[in-house]
Amino acid sequence: MRKFAVCIFILFFMSCQNKRSSVDLFTEGEKLFKQHKYDEAIAKYEEGLKLSPNSAVGHNLVGMAYRFKYNALKDPSLREKEIAAFNKAIEVDSTFWIAYINLGATYYYNISKEKAIPYFEKALVLNPANPEREELEKMIEEGKAKGKEQ
Repeated sequence: MRKFAVCIFILFFMSCQNKRSSVDLFTEGEKLFKQHKYDEAIAKYEEGLKLSPNSAVGHNLVGMAYRFKYNALKDPSLREKEIAAFNKAIEVDSTFWIAYINLGATYYYNISKEKAIPYFEKALVLNPANPEREELEKMIEEGKAKGKEQ
């Protein structure tokens, strides 16, 4: 009986060793991302999100991969997926200030400086010591000035 219990423990331990965590998958995706293999990176990130669907980091990583893929291909559907991923990151963790900055940057540089304002402002509320605070405040002011012009 004792040998049986030991065998079960060893099999259990070995099966745990073979399973990859969402962090492992996100790390693999990041390596692929750095190699400009955006489709493969997205696949790894999404595989990680299946294990951790409420990972704001994971959704943010997907958004960044779609951003870079959009920049390479200019396919508007990729921009929509980028925005959706950043919004999902915010939905699963409303305190994840990085996603607010990324979503704000998408609006600021590509859609509307005015639409970026609430995202940058929220990021600064969540992280008042942000090292990019001065730059974000300038971008907020530019967005407000654009709004007054219209």
